Amino acid sequence: MIEENKKPLYLGAMARCLRVPATWLRAEADAGRIPHLRAGSALLFDPEVVERIVLDRLRESSTRTKGGDE
Repeated sequence: MIEENKKPLYLGAMARCLRVPATWLRAEADAGRIPHLRAGSALLFDPEVVERIVLDRLRESSTRTKGGDE
């Protein structure tokens, strides 16, 4: 049985958790940059995995803009 806090989230719920537009999250999933499960027309996401990926990308982005490649 899946623990309550380990349940996958639908697209809208995952987007709200990340505070990003659902259209952006869908585009990232469709492009293969965010892992997901397609169940019919619905997209399901593992919140822990997606949050880690998005936070890692944010850190990489902020490092590049601060001149971290010097």
